[in-house]
Amino acid sequence: MPTTPFRFLVSVLVALLALALLKSPEIYWKLSMDPVIVVGGGLSGLSAAHSVLEHGGKVVLLDKKPALGGNSVKASSGINGAGTESQTRLNISDSPQNFYDDTLKSAGSEHARPNLITALTSNSAPAIEWLINNFGVDLSLVSMLGGHSTPRTHRGTGGAPGWAITSALMKRLAAEEAKSEKRANILKSAKVVKLLQTGDKVTGVEYEDGQGQKVKLAGSVVIATGGFGADFSPAGLIATHRADLMQLPTVNGDHATGDGHVLVTSLPSRSGVLIDMNQVQVHPTGFIDPAQPDAKTKFLAAEALRGVGGLLLKNDGSRFVDEMEKRDLVTAKMWEVIQNGQGPVRLVLGVQAATELKSHCDFYLSKGLMKKFANLQELAESMEVSLTDLHATFTSHKSYASGQEKDPFGKTHFHNSDINIEEPFLVALITPVVHYTMGGVLVDEQAHVLDASGKPIPGLYASGEVIGGVHGKNRLGGSSLLEAVVFGRIAGEMAARSQ
Repeated sequence: MPTTPFRFLVSVLVALLALALLKSPEIYWKLSMDPVIVVGGGLSGLSAAHSVLEHGGKVVLLDKKPALGGNSVKASSGINGAGTESQTRLNISDSPQNFYDDTLKSAGSEHARPNLITALTSNSAPAIEWLINNFGVDLSLVSMLGGHSTPRTHRGTGGAPGWAITSALMKRLAAEEAKSEKRANILKSAKVVKLLQTGDKVTGVEYEDGQGQKVKLAGSVVIATGGFGADFSPAGLIATHRADLMQLPTVNGDHATGDGHVLVTSLPSRSGVLIDMNQVQVHPTGFIDPAQPDAKTKFLAAEALRGVGGLLLKNDGSRFVDEMEKRDLVTAKMWEVIQNGQGPVRLVLGVQAATELKSHCDFYLSKGLMKKFANLQELAESMEVSLTDLHATFTSHKSYASGQEKDPFGKTHFHNSDINIEEPFLVALITPVVHYTMGGVLVDEQAHVLDASGKPIPGLYASGEVIGGVHGKNRLGGSSLLEAVVFGRIAGEMAARSQ
């Protein structure tokens, strides 16, 4: 039996240790469980980080760039959700099943993975409500984009939804980092160069800091590094899997070089596998900047511009496609027009359409990406076509919208089709651009990274554009932000529970 003085001494030491832990969160950080390590500071990585915190864990988020955000901040059309409160308020009938059906159709039977599509669509409404209720993001407006059977793409009344959503999560994570509990840590200019593995289990990362020093961190890992839409290096992922796209411009930031793909497939023991790597989405509408027409990196002309009524015209002023078709089909038609010498292709918006996306259009105008014409006569003169022919294009489109005639391209969704030729028009020159990489790391519906046999690799999760199989051969507009949030939340929860 310990003596009374000895027990008293132990009690004092325990009390002093407890006091030290309360006064020094850093000591608590070091003595408690390992954090979850999130690699990538775009929307998916941020969603994973917040999910870790919500489930009682600690998180270290690393990004190789000096600022967070990735491509997510540039997303401009919105985020999909089926069965949301915003839809109900606007009397829009929708369901996760309808969303599933649209996504399955877009993905194609050869590449569709029902378990991943179910995870995306069934969690879409909770993702929207999470952003609204937890971060105060305005997602009160709902529009319809190409390939959808009903309006379900949410955005707010302000600027680009990608920035609104991602910046809200960035600010909140910075606030969490500043708290005395020290449950969140953000490391910028920190490039992960290796995943650490003990046996089959991933146990941490090695990264290079801003001074070139290599540092190791222990913990479960969530890979959220984005796609490879800017990897145009001679031996890079685009050259390897889609060499035919090497000459195209891109709308991706220079960070999108497939880092996570390489990390996951370079594990020394059990490594991950890549799927659908030849499935690269070429978006039909990238802006041609008149000041830099040959620039490799371009701004994306949001699909929402067509959703609110923008028309695509050949150089003679005539239409050539259902503007609300899926992206791959619109792109294919654009290639036909360009290769037949009928370009450049113009995106044309009337006043009503431009007003509905005023913040977008004001930004594009300020950048010189769109030009304003006083009326249709002025536009016709600029295009060197007859006013009569150009007017006929808009008159016919209005007739199709009213149901008097059937659209020859099969268009069934019309918006802001009543054009006044004496009012201003906004016009942009556009071209197809590398936009999104549907292929990537193989995961299951719980965001576990899988090996070649389809079994989870312990301690390793992935989310966002780095994963493959969610969208098959074609991603629907509005589903990139959704994928980032849905699978980021899942990955963060699973990783936190595994600690």
